[in-house]
Amino acid sequence: MAKLAASSRLSLSDPKRSALDVSWTCSLYRAPGSDALAARMSRAALEILAGGTAGARISQAVLMACDYVVTHGQARRFRVTLGVEDGHCSVCVTDTGYDQPPARNGGAPPEPPSPFETTRLCRRLAGSGDEEPLDGVQVHHTADGAVLVRFRARLPEPGEPPPAHRPPPDVPDHSRSPGTRG
Repeated sequence: MAKLAASSRLSLSDPKRSALDVSWTCSLYRAPGSDALAARMSRAALEILAGGTAGARISQAVLMACDYVVTHGQARRFRVTLGVEDGHCSVCVTDTGYDQPPARNGGAPPEPPSPFETTRLCRRLAGSGDEEPLDGVQVHHTADGAVLVRFRARLPEPGEPPPAHRPPPDVPDHSRSPGTRG
């Protein structure tokens, strides 16, 4: 039986925290419920690292991203990576790099979902109302059928009020990934 050590949370203004650069990755089989499991594990990791409401908001976004990758990806496994550095959390959910099944339809690569579905995911990830806004939301589909969803969130200081409302983006950001379809 493993015992967990108590963790002490550092405020973002603490000089020790400025050197904090943590990365956490999990890999799961695409199966019913794997998206929810990835979100719960992400929330647990963020509760230890950031505390407050950041874990809830980011894990909700991880759930949406995992659901999208599981629904529209082809690989047997997918990966969730969280990176915490300088008061921000970067998230990447992808099935890139895992075995893709043989091409169907006489060798034609799978078609990505409609641009409407991708735009809807980007809007949902960007959030609205009192939620902590996410930025840098990207959704990419590669020619071989792999899917990548990534975003970044500012980690609030404990006790900090929620941010003001901002409108979601109108279109997904495809500017940073040459050679992919989206």
